[in-house]
Amino acid sequence: MKYNSFEIAMLIKEIYASTMQIVSNNLKNSGFTHQQIMVIKLIAHNRQVNISQLCNEMSLAKGTVSGIVKRLEHSGYVTKIKDTNDKRNTYVTFSDKGLIFAKEFREEINKSFDKIFSNFTDEEIIDLKNNLLKTRDKIKGED
Repeated sequence: MKYNSFEIAMLIKEIYASTMQIVSNNLKNSGFTHQQIMVIKLIAHNRQVNISQLCNEMSLAKGTVSGIVKRLEHSGYVTKIKDTNDKRNTYVTFSDKGLIFAKEFREEINKSFDKIFSNFTDEEIIDLKNNLLKTRDKIKGED
């Protein structure tokens, strides 16, 4: 079977862009910037992160990330915690308000994706997931 690897890569990019557009549309109603949502997502995945981790993950300068965190802190969504062993290290974690927002936002995103896949049969969903997992593993060299 002959295939065009560039065409496959562009298809993956197009699907990714479409899903990110859905996320962006949900962001419009949240009142948060894309960067603030990135911080919220990183905290949600890690429970707490330090400023250096945020800088690395977001490819942003420390001053920019500190400003984003400061605005989220002033809005009551995150709290900063000094490391008891190393006062130079500051962690960012959810406040109760931030935790509630993150859960509600996740539910909205899930509803959006459920709508996208509502036209798929259960078998198509299983096949798609298995093929995506196989693709990921081959790219990582795990297969």
